[in-house]
Amino acid sequence: MSRAVESVLNQGYEDLELVVVDCASRDRTRSVCERFAERDIRVEVLCIEDESTDAGRRAGLLSARGTWAMFLDQNDWLSSGYLQTMVDAMVAHDALLVIPELSIDAEQPDGARVSTTISHEPCSWNTPDSFRRGASALIESGVLACTAGKLFDRARLQDASCASEGGDADQAAMIGYVRDLDRAAVVEGARYHLTVAPAPARPAFDPTQFARARREFEALEALYEVWGFADDAEAMRPIYRRHLREVVRCIVNAALGSGRVSSIERKQRVQDMVDDDATRRCVQALEACSHEFGLMYAPIARRSAMACCMGARIQDIVDRALTPLGAAATGRAR
Repeated sequence: MSRAVESVLNQGYEDLELVVVDCASRDRTRSVCERFAERDIRVEVLCIEDESTDAGRRAGLLSARGTWAMFLDQNDWLSSGYLQTMVDAMVAHDALLVIPELSIDAEQPDGARVSTTISHEPCSWNTPDSFRRGASALIESGVLACTAGKLFDRARLQDASCASEGGDADQAAMIGYVRDLDRAAVVEGARYHLTVAPAPARPAFDPTQFARARREFEALEALYEVWGFADDAEAMRPIYRRHLREVVRCIVNAALGSGRVSSIERKQRVQDMVDDDATRRCVQALEACSHEFGLMYAPIARRSAMACCMGARIQDIVDRALTPLGAAATGRAR
């Protein structure tokens, strides 16, 4: 957490208020927060009895007084010059949302960091239709799946957050915020570092993963219907691609995830995934670009759980053979 706070206070942009929320911590977090507040008058500390991140975000947002707002999670940090770049873009484009580059950093036991960067071409939109058309790449890459790191109009974000309690409140707040958005910008040179735990050699079996993916797809479908894209096959394709990739991840987890799960249950879960109505619609819509999904598309299209499980094992072997230990990846979506 100290790195997160210091990455804000050490920015060249100083006209800020930093609200640090202690979500019912049972370690030294509260005392660390209070020391920052004693050293810098820009820091305000809130202590709540709810451990959830969503509750912490709501509490911090309700306490904030600035024109703009941004969420920074405790293990994340901001690149040098981040805030100035974001604020300059907000002012220059009269924007209601500014989107930075995203670096997903996995810290290894030996201290090394494996990073994957997600960035988009710098651009801006100033009408609802132009934003909706341009947002497809952001949605497909997952950039608009969470609020962390983006710069928002505080009052507007407060309204979206208050209307999004329950379920994945953060994702709901993000979707609510962009539903009728007209002015936004994407910048380069401002990088939000999202820190994640290194993936284990064999991730644990997650029985809720597919349900979460399904809820996200339903939320995006509802958003696209509001945007008038429900009957536009080309416009819908990005969310179909995103969901089918999530289905593939769910199949791999169900087939290979560690845990005391019988082969019968694993196979049935995969069968339920490939039979799901949303999966079938994605398969049908993406037939022309099936090559994007490698060897997993055909068994999903055939509804063959056995072939899907076999494909997951083959894909896992290939990925392990081709991915060098400690490699860093960089990608730019266009």
